[in-house]
Order: sequence, then structure tokens, then C-alpha cells
Amino acid sequence: MTIGMTNKKLVKSVAELKQADYSMNPELEGIYQRLVKGREQFAEILEKNIKAVMQISSLDLTMQHETEKILEISSNVAKATEVIFGTTASASGKEGKNSLEELTNTIIKASEDTEEVYRKIETGQSELTSIRDLSDKAIEVSKEMRKDMDNLFEIINHMNDVIAGIESISRQTNLLALNASIEAARAGRAGRGFAVVADEIRSLAEETQTLTGSMGEFVEDIKNASQKSAGSTTSTIDALGSMTEKIGNVWKINDENQKHISEVSESITSLAAVSEEISSTMAEMENQLRNSTEFMREIGDELTKATKPVVEIETILDEAVKQMGNMTNDAFFHLQNQEFVIYLKNAVSAHQGWINNLEKMVRERVIVPLQLDSSKCGFGHFYNSITPNIPELRPIWDALGEKHKKFHGYGAKVLQALFDENYHQAEQICREVGEYSKELISDIEQMIQITNAR
Repeated sequence: MTIGMTNKKLVKSVAELKQADYSMNPELEGIYQRLVKGREQFAEILEKNIKAVMQISSLDLTMQHETEKILEISSNVAKATEVIFGTTASASGKEGKNSLEELTNTIIKASEDTEEVYRKIETGQSELTSIRDLSDKAIEVSKEMRKDMDNLFEIINHMNDVIAGIESISRQTNLLALNASIEAARAGRAGRGFAVVADEIRSLAEETQTLTGSMGEFVEDIKNASQKSAGSTTSTIDALGSMTEKIGNVWKINDENQKHISEVSESITSLAAVSEEISSTMAEMENQLRNSTEFMREIGDELTKATKPVVEIETILDEAVKQMGNMTNDAFFHLQNQEFVIYLKNAVSAHQGWINNLEKMVRERVIVPLQLDSSKCGFGHFYNSITPNIPELRPIWDALGEKHKKFHGYGAKVLQALFDENYHQAEQICREVGEYSKELISDIEQMIQITNAR
């Protein structure tokens, strides 16, 4: 009877997986040891599965993030290619010219126009040279004319002297004729013939005076006209000199412009040649960019397809962890308090790591993969799989779900603010997350204290 009661107690201890003195029943002792070893292996498998599902969730998040980046890069490259090179075909189906081709054609047209301008300037320069030469000749002719006018002045002055001499002789002749008439009158009849001659001489002298007076006026008129002509000639020479000087200045400016146009023409010609080479190179680059864009798009699609098995594995592992979590409700598989505490401490470390990544993103203003699904983070997989069997923990544990979900919601808001480049708002939300995280950590630390006290 005593042995029967003892075996019954040992069987109950085995059923509850409790330590007891199994030396009286080696068979039950063997079963107990096997169950203990199996529970330890179950705890190890549960821990490994939780780590595996956490890593798969992280891998899934990273793959999705990188896939989105590749697709975004592909889209940006495609847009940049369209901006740089234009569409590959126009609405009518004909190949369209990209901006670089149009620029090359414009440069070639500018080169041709510059050559035409150069030729016109060259023609104008030749005409200016001819005008300058004609002006120089006109100045030389005008100078000769002025020299002739100076000679004419000398001749006129000499004529005035001759006329003055003739006029003086005429007056003297007239005076002599008058004296001769007086003397003839004194001679009487004998002097009549001489008186006639004296009268004729006097008449001739008077007529000579009249003619010399007219000739003097005529010569004076010629002199005045010659002076005016000389003045006009001088003005003409001055004007031609000024015009020649200005033509010379224009010629110099035109010559400099011609040289500059020549240099510009050479530069544009060289630029056109370089532009044609660049256009050819850019055409090859366009093909490479379009091919690369298509290649990245294909890789993005392949990564999207590759992510599906990862998601399926994650789902399977998550279900396995939850099943194992349900098994912990059984005495054979329940978690020991120290094991539960380790999971809670790991949750605190994962929580702090998540906060650090969020703060780093806000500080560096760079978006990196961040888990926003509260059910897929390090604590989320554990929380949704395990139910603690310590009654004092249940109120804290049950309230932790919504708090944890709200906590991850802050992360989504921060990422959106960073995406919108609203860095001030991102910093403000990040500070709110830091304050809110203190409450979560406080709840977890309280559960650790309660568990350790058991």
C-alpha cells in the first residue's frame, strides 16, 4: 500500500514535471529525465524559431526596402533619361530629336551664320578700304587745288600791280596830253596838229583809265571768288581729313571685329565638332541608360518575386512559434521564469535598438529599413506567441499590445515627415517617441521584477 501511494505521487510529479525522489521507481525516473531533457530541447527550439522568424522578418523588410529603392532608382533614371534625351519616338511615330541633337544643330547653324557674317564683314572691310583710298586721293587732289589757288592769288596780285602801273601811266599820259594841249594852244596855228594828237592821247588815256578801272573790279571779283574757293577747298580738305580719320577708326574697329568673328567662328566650329562627338556618345549613353533602366526594373521584379517565398517562410515560422507558444501552456513545455525574463530583457534591448535607429535617421536625415509592423518586430513575435502563466503579469501584459502598436505608429509618422523633408516635425515626433518608450520599458521592467520575485 505504501509503495502504491509512493508510485502515485511520483506519477503525479512526473505529470507536473516536478523534481522528486524517483530512486524507488527507476522507470519513472527515466521518463522524468527524458521529459526534462525534451522540455529543455523544446525551449531551445522555441528560442531558435523566435530568432529565425525575427531574422526572416528583418530580411523581408530589408528586401522590400531595397526592392523599392531599386525600382525608385529605375524610375528616376528613366525620368532623367526622358528629360535629357527626350522620348524615343514622337506622337506621329517618327523618331524625335532630343535636346542635345537640337543643341548640336543649333551650334552648326550658328557656325554657318557666323561664317556668313564674317564674309559680309570682309566685304564691308574691302569697301571701307576702297572708300578710305578714294578719300585719301580726294584729299591729295584738294591739296593740289588749294596749291593752284594759292598760285592764282599770286597771279591776281601781280595783275593788280600791272593794272595799277597801267593806271598810273594813263594818268601821267592824260596829264602830259593836257600839258600838250595847253602848249599847242599857246603855239596857235602852228600847234593845232599837235593839239589834235594831244586830244587823242588824252582820250586814249581816259579810256585806258576806264578800262583799267573795270579790269580792277573784274580782278577783284576773281580774287574774292578765288578766296571763297580757297576757303571751300580748305573746308573740303578738313572735312575729307575728318571723314578719312573716322573711316580709319571704323576700319580698325571693323578689322578687330573681323578678327573676333574669325575667332568666334573657329570656336563655334570646334564646338560643333565636339558637340557632334558628344551627341554620338550621348546616343550610346542613352541606349545604355535605357537598357540599365530596364535591367533594374527586371531585377526589382525578380526581387519582388524572391520576396514571396521569404514571406511564406515568415508566415510558416510565425505559425510554428505560435503553436509552440500554445504548447507552453502545458506543464511539460511551459517556460521557466528565468527563460521568460530573458525574453523580456531581449525585448527591452530590441526596443532600444529600434529607438536608436529612429533617432539616427532623424539626425542624419536618411531613411533606412525600419520595422513598422508591431507584430513582426523582435518583441511582437514573442508577444503574439506566448501567454504568461503568472496571474500578476496578465493586466500589464494584455495592455502592452495596444501600447506597442501605438509605439510603432510613431515610427510611420517620423518616416513620412522625413520623406516630406519636414525635419522639424520629424524631430518633434522622435522626441515624443522617446518619452512614450519610457512607459513601455517601465511596463516590461515591472514584469521582470514580478517574475523574478516568484
